[in-house]
Amino acid sequence: PGTPFENLPDDWKCPVCGAEKSAFEKID
Repeated sequence: PGTPFENLPDDWKCPVCGAEKSAFEKID
């Protein structure tokens, strides 16, 4: 919590849905 998304490790997975970081896209 409170960690900027870009600072998460590449092998991070969403604790809620289990999706890998690469499954997310940055939205401006």
